[in-house]
Parts: sequence; C-alpha cells; structure tokens
Amino acid sequence: DHDTRIAGVVSTDPAYLMNSAQANGTPVALAGRVPCLVQGPVRKGDRLVNVASGIAGRFDPAKAELGCVVGKSLQDLPQDHVELIEIAVGRT
Repeated sequence: DHDTRIAGVVSTDPAYLMNSAQANGTPVALAGRVPCLVQGPVRKGDRLVNVASGIAGRFDPAKAELGCVVGKSLQDLPQDHVELIEIAVGRT
C-alpha cells in the first residue's frame, strides 16, 4: 500500500517498446494514458497509488511518501470494487 518502488503500469498496447530487439519482458508504461485495474471509489483527477498487488487506488495523504503516486484517474469509479479504467501515468 503506497509503495514507492512502483515505476509504472503494465501496458497492454504500448505505443513504443524501448530496447525491444534486445530485451524480453513485460511492457511497462512510464507515461501516457493506459488502462489500469483500480479499486474504487475514485473520482476523475484523483491521484493513484498501489493499494494491492497489481491494483491502484486513491491516494491517502496520511500514508504519503515521496514517489508513491503512479498516476491520475481519468474516469470516475464510484463503486467500492475493482474495475479496469483509464489513467494517466507519469508526471501528474
């Protein structure tokens, strides 16, 4: 929860693969708009952090650490469940 070791979001449709000829692995979005599993409720514009393995959720200022924010929600998710929504990853 609010882990600072998160670097980005696993990408299902990367626009550009850096070093793709030399490396095997999972594409990770470091910037841009990507789908992400998010635990609601969140509102459009909320800062997102990891809240569980592979799942983002709303930022809690009481747990804040430099580097824990992975992106911002681009959609509302009013229900308290996990859903795939679009987020903005990077400098947010």
